[in-house]
Parts: sequence; C-alpha cells; structure tokens
Amino acid sequence: MLKNFLVLVALSGSAFAQYGDFTNMDITGMYNNQVNQNNAQYQQMTQGIVQQNMHNPQVQNMYRQYQQQGGQASFEQFCYMYGATGGFTQQGINQYHQVQQGINAQQQQAWSQYQAAQAQRAQAQSQYANGYYQNQQQAGYNLNGQGTYYSPNGSQQLPYTWQPGNYNYNNQNYYVNPYGQYYHVDPNSGWMTPIYQGR
Repeated sequence: MLKNFLVLVALSGSAFAQYGDFTNMDITGMYNNQVNQNNAQYQQMTQGIVQQNMHNPQVQNMYRQYQQQGGQASFEQFCYMYGATGGFTQQGINQYHQVQQGINAQQQQAWSQYQAAQAQRAQAQSQYANGYYQNQQQAGYNLNGQGTYYSPNGSQQLPYTWQPGNYNYNNQNYYVNPYGQYYHVDPNSGWMTPIYQGR
C-alpha cells in the first residue's frame, strides 16, 4: 500500500514538472494569439470566396447593374457581400444579419468574460499583496515583543510576554490567568472578556 502511494506521489510530481510553472502565464497573450490565428484563417477563406466571385461573369454583370443604379462599393466589397448573402437572396440577407448579430453577441460575451477574468485576477493579486503586508506587519510586531489579539471589540496589539497577573496597558485593564489566557477587564463592571492571539 505504501509502495503504491509513493509511486503515485512520484508520478504526480513528474506530471507537474512536465507542465512547468503556471503562475507566470500570459493569458492575454494566449487569447490574442488564438484570436489572430482565427482571424488569419477566416481572412484567407474569405479572400478565396471573394476571388472566385470576382471571376464569375454573373457577379460581374450584377456589379455593372449595381454601379448604374448609383452603387458606391468597390468590386471587391460587392463580391464579398455577394458571397456573404448567398447571392443577395432574401434568405441569404436575413441569414447574414442573423450571423452578424450572433457574432456581435459572442464578441460582447467574450469581452465581458475577459474583463471579469481580469477583475478576478486583479482582486486575487490585491488580496495576496494585502496578506503579504499583514504578515510583514505581524512579523514586525513580533520582533517588538507584541502580538495581535482579537476580542469582540476588535483587534489590538499587546505584549505576548506577560506573566500571570493584572496589567494596565494603553489605559486599558487586562488580566492573564495562570494558563496564559489573556482577558480584557471592563473598568465599570469588572467583567472579563477573553481575548485570543491571532496566528
């Protein structure tokens, strides 16, 4: 059983080593690279369709009629729209508009998801920085013989070297029992509230 566990641990360690460090991944660069590849493939495919339409005598005749009616698009633009709308059929035009709306919606959703991911990354980075700062601050307190103690009234910095007895510190009364438990003593009632050192 132990042998199988050790083999599993060794294999999982080699799997992590195989993929490397993920903390420095450039997600934006990966996304941009994928988008650029998709765009290049789409443009190559579109250019092929446009070129076929430019050599089609029927499309050439339709373009001349279009120009006679005052059309301003270039021949290449006309050939693109001819292909995109299935030869300017009503069904093709409707389908073209639906596809365009779908593409716009997908792009909007992708952009929103990207922004949400960036916001989550920024929040995680901020939380990490705040945690690091708090750890450094606590280390500084510890070097000065103090620790952070928590009570229902909030946190406070107190010496962690107190021996059992009564103390007045920063105009507050405290008691330490023989087991090292700290208490805050209410000056009016004398009630003691336990306070705990943070880790």
